[in-house]
Amino acid sequence: MKFFSNFFTSKAIIAYFVVLMICAWLFVPRFLPFIWIFFGAASVVSFFYFSSILTHRWANINQKIFIKKIFFTSLTLRIIYVIFIYFFYLAKTGTPFEFNAGDALGYHKEALYILWLFNRGDLWYYFKGYLQVFSDAGWPTFMAFVYLLTLNSILIVRIVNALVSALMIVLIYRISQRNFGEAAARITAVMCMLLPAFIYYSGLHLKETFMIFLLMSFIERADYLLHSRSFTIIHILQVVLLGVSLFFFRTVLASAAWFALISAFLFFSDKMMSQYRRIIIIVWFVIASVFIFSGTILKEVSGYLGNRTTNQEQKYEHFSTREGANQLAKYGNAAIFIPIIIPAPFPTLVNIPEQQNTMLMNGDLFTRNVYVFFVFIAFFELIKKKQLRKNLLLSVFLFSYLLILANSGYALSPRFHVPALPFFLIFAGYGITQTKLNYSTYYVLYLISISTVVVAWNWFKLAGRGLV
Repeated sequence: MKFFSNFFTSKAIIAYFVVLMICAWLFVPRFLPFIWIFFGAASVVSFFYFSSILTHRWANINQKIFIKKIFFTSLTLRIIYVIFIYFFYLAKTGTPFEFNAGDALGYHKEALYILWLFNRGDLWYYFKGYLQVFSDAGWPTFMAFVYLLTLNSILIVRIVNALVSALMIVLIYRISQRNFGEAAARITAVMCMLLPAFIYYSGLHLKETFMIFLLMSFIERADYLLHSRSFTIIHILQVVLLGVSLFFFRTVLASAAWFALISAFLFFSDKMMSQYRRIIIIVWFVIASVFIFSGTILKEVSGYLGNRTTNQEQKYEHFSTREGANQLAKYGNAAIFIPIIIPAPFPTLVNIPEQQNTMLMNGDLFTRNVYVFFVFIAFFELIKKKQLRKNLLLSVFLFSYLLILANSGYALSPRFHVPALPFFLIFAGYGITQTKLNYSTYYVLYLISISTVVVAWNWFKLAGRGLV
C-alpha cells in the first residue's frame, strides 16, 4: 500500500471509543473527566483520520512540494497547540507550566540562573562548580541562550520547540526514504506530523523535543554516511559532534546511539571491515577519547550499568509507597516489562486526580498501542526477506534503547519512551506498505488483544490504589 488504509484507521478509532465505554461501564465512580475525554478523542481521531486522508492525498505529489507541506503543516499545528496549551495551563494551574510541573520548572529556573551568571560575568562558575551531571546540562544552557535573546520569554522557547519538531519531521522523512523508499517515507512523515506525542512535547519546557531533534540529526548523518560511503572529514565530524552533544541531554540515550552506529559500521557490509577499517578505528578512538577524558560521562554510564537492578527495585518501591501511589507497582521488574516494552505504556482512561498529565495524554498513548502492530509487520517482513541487516542502525538503536528502558525505573514512563517513537514510526511506515489483505484479520485480533490489555491496565491502576 502507498497510503494508510481507512480500513485500519477507522477500526482504531472505533476501538478507542469501545475501550473508553468499557472503562466507563466497569469503573463508573472513576469515570474519566470529560475534558480528558475531549483531549484523548481529539488526539486519536485526528491522528488516524488525517493519516488516512493525507497519505492518500499526498502520495503522488512532487517531492519538493511534499517536503514543504510536511514542514509547514507540522510547524503550523505545533504553533497553534503551543499557544493554546500555554493559556490552558495558565488557566488551570496559574502558571504556563503543566500540572505538577517538576523537571520543566527546574529547567526553567536553571536557565534563569545561567542567564543571571552570564549577566554578572560569572558564567564560568556554572560550568566549573555548579554543573554536576552532563546529561542535564544541554537543555537549560540552550534555554538560557533563547531567554537572552527574547527577554526570558517562556512562549518563545516553546515556539522554538515547534520549529525544531517540524525540522525533525523532515529528517525522519529522509531517513525513512533512504532505508525503505518513497512510499514508506511519506506515510512515516505524515504520521510523525500528526503524532500527538510530538505535538504535546512541543508545548512543554522539557528537553525531549530538542533532544530528539539532535538524536535524529545524528542518525540521519550516520545513516547518510553508511549508505553513501562518503567518508569525508566533514561528514565524520558532523556525526561525531552530534553524537557527543547527546551526552549533554541523556547519557544512556547517547550510549545507545553510539552502540547502534558502531554495530552498523561493523555489520552493514561484508566489505566494510576490510575497506574502511581505518575509519572504524578512528571513530572508535574518538568515542574512547570522549569517555576517557570526560570522567563525568564515564561515571554516569558505569553507574547506571552497575546499579540498574537496584535502581529499578528502588524506583518501583518508591512508586508503591509515595502518597496516592499504586501499591502493586513494587512488583514491577524487567521480566514483566521486556515482553510489553514495544506496545507499552498504556493510556489512563479512569480518573486518577493526581495524574492530570497522564490523563491528558490518554489518546497519544492509545495511538502508540495501535500503530506498533505495523512495527511487528515490518520486522516480520524484513526477517522473512533477509533484509534486516540493511537497517541495523535503526533497529539496533531501537532495541538497545528499549532494553535499557525495560531495565530501568522508567519502563512505563511515556516521557522516556519518546526517543523511540521516531524509530517506531519509520518501521510502522514500512510495515503499512507491506501490509497485505490477509493481515486484516490479525489486525482486528490485535486490536481486541491490546484493548483488553488497556482495560486490564486501568483496573490495575485502580486496584493498586484500593479504588475497585
